[in-house]
Order: sequence, then C-alpha cells, then structure tokens
Amino acid sequence: MPEDAAPAVRALSNRDIPAALDLIYAEWAKIPRACQEQMIRRDPWRHRQRSFGAFVGGRLVAHARFHYRPVRINRAILRMVGVCEVVTHPDYRRRGLGHRVLKAALQWMHSSGVHFTMLYTGVHPFYAALGWGTLAQDICYVPAGSIPQLGEAGYRIAHLPIEQTPPTFATIYQQSCGQHPISLLRTPAYWRNWPRWAKGNLWFGLLDDLWTVASKDDTVVAYGGIQRSILKDGSVGIVEACALPGHQAALFDIHDDLIARCRQAGGDLVELNLPPDHPFVSRLAPIGRHTINNNAMVRVVDLPGLLDVLLPELNDRSSTLRAPARVRLESDLGSAALAAGAGSVTLDDSTQASRASLTPAGLGSLLLGFRAAPELAAQGEIEAKPAVIELLDLLFPCQRSHYWQIDHF
Repeated sequence: MPEDAAPAVRALSNRDIPAALDLIYAEWAKIPRACQEQMIRRDPWRHRQRSFGAFVGGRLVAHARFHYRPVRINRAILRMVGVCEVVTHPDYRRRGLGHRVLKAALQWMHSSGVHFTMLYTGVHPFYAALGWGTLAQDICYVPAGSIPQLGEAGYRIAHLPIEQTPPTFATIYQQSCGQHPISLLRTPAYWRNWPRWAKGNLWFGLLDDLWTVASKDDTVVAYGGIQRSILKDGSVGIVEACALPGHQAALFDIHDDLIARCRQAGGDLVELNLPPDHPFVSRLAPIGRHTINNNAMVRVVDLPGLLDVLLPELNDRSSTLRAPARVRLESDLGSAALAAGAGSVTLDDSTQASRASLTPAGLGSLLLGFRAAPELAAQGEIEAKPAVIELLDLLFPCQRSHYWQIDHF
C-alpha cells in the first residue's frame, strides 16, 4: 500500500497493542513502557475501553485511547469516557489524522450510549474544533513548609502497599467522597483491579505505591493518597482522603502523614486537588494560593440521553417552580427541550420552548454543576432571556462539582 494512500481509521485490536505502545512511548519516553502497557491491559474498566488509530501504508501513525469511567451525580449514574494518549507520529502531523481518530471515537461513543467525555490537555484549540469546551476548576496550592500538624485523634497510622488495597475501600469511598455531587463510581471489583493498573504508574499511581491508612480496633476506617501533580511541576498532590462516618477525625491524623510524605518527596508546594468542602481545604485554604486550572475539557456526547438520566434530580428541583415552563437547550453539540412544572420535568419537543443557546463549555459546565447559569451567562457561555437563566439556575444549580482524582481522566 503506497504511503500517499488514504489513511484507514479504525478501532484497534489486541494485535495492534505493540505498535500502539511504540508510538506512545516515542512521545512519552519518561513514562516506562511497562506503565503504558498497564494502562492498556490492566485498566479496572478495560472491558469498556477502546483505542482508535489511523494507518498509512499499514503503519499505525496516530492513536488515541478512551477509558470508561462511570460517574455518579447524586443519584444519577452517567457514562463518561476519558481521553488519553492522543499522539500522532511527527512525520504525519498537520494532516488531520488526529481529528479523524477522534471523530471515529465520538461516533463509537454516541452509538455506545456515552453521555460525556473529558480530558486534560494544554492544546485547547485542537479539541475545541471538535466540540470540547474548557472547564475552570479552583485548585489550592499550599507551601509545604507552612502546613501545620492537624492530627489529634490518635488513630493508628500505617502505610499500605497498593497491591494490598482491600475491596472495603469501596465502602469507605461511597460513604465519604462518593456522596459529593460528582464522583467516580468505585465498586469492590474496581478496587481489586486498580492496583494491577496503578502500581509503578507515574501518571496514575500513588507516590511510592503506598496508601496512608488509619485504623481503629484493627479496622481500616480511613485512607489517603498522594500523587505527582499533573498540573504543576515540582508539586505533589493530595488527591484522595476519605473516612467512614463517625471517623472524620481520622482524616487529620492521615493529613499529618501525607504532608510528611509530600515533604520527603521534595515537593515545594502541596496541591489540594480536593472538593471545596473537604476538611483539608477548609483548614489549609487560608494559607494557600488559589489558581484556576483550565486544563480540563469536557464534551457532551448525548445531550438527550444525559438529560434523561438526570430527570429524577430535575423533578426534585422543579417542585418550587411558580408556573410551568419550557426551555430548549441549543448547542453545536445538539439540542433538547425540557418541560418543567409541578415537580415534574420531561423531555419535550415543543416548538414553544424558550431558547437557551450554550457553548460546548457552557453546556458541560451547566449540566455537571461546575458553574452557575448566571455566571455562565455573564461569561458569554449562555445566551438567553433573564427568566430562562433563572429557570436554568433552578434546574441545574452550581454544585462546585469536583471529581476525585485517584485515576485521572
């Protein structure tokens, strides 16, 4: 097949993995090849992941991997796909191959019932052209040398190798951070598989492959972990710290150990990549420096499907409506109309609905609770009449959502 033949774009099979690893490792040699392979072969949800590639002359020259992560928004379970390892061979760049790979993946996502997709990137225009919008997230950085000790509860603190991660972490997670407005769905099966994927993984694994755990009466009641920051060089991030109800004080004993480990790792700054209501943030934010992270991008894949899953939440929120109302959400990514009133919200095809025009970023931020409708309107992300903005603010309240970062997506 000649080099100038039309490229073939398709989903990759197991036999394509060696070529994919060659291409990925050539771009990110600092991540050992074995870690790259773990991410492909040992992902906890690997039965739902896909990789796509572009071939020229039978040679794999562009690649992207898409890993499934179910997400809980209060009671609703959404199907989310994360994007990673997007790479094109230097000799084949600026030919549109990366976009062709992403378009093929988006078609697969839509036919598979995926609700939305997210990624971290520093090349926003590349993804914006295909409908990804930038999210703004508040991250707090605290100088490692100025962080005080907070522990006083006297829990027994130990370090647990990640290959010994117990499935009981699922209970701790779900009863603690699993109750935040947006969180990854973690099952016992997930935790059984996670160590095989994360061990030694410089992108997603824990620093030194160790958890910090707190125990009471020989029972683990809380855990925490640190990772190298994917946002700022020279920083170490506290990315997850959870405790069973009744044992919140254990978090501060864990805090002291995590901070000591951060200092030992040589991080000048400690990144609090945690929800805004987390105890660590409330105690340390006054001595930290806040920055807006714009590296996260979101793209709604199936707007009607996403709204359909959210309907129970919307029903609760519409109970205070003074009068029935209809609104049509319109975006380059699709449109859908809602009829709301008397504690009931339905998907509606009425042509009488008031219009709200949203950018891709505004659509994702609104539906996932990252920003309030009035704030998005002020930023030009939503164009609608004031009454419609008020309705959107009621149906999609800002929850300052934060997804836990132990496996970045």
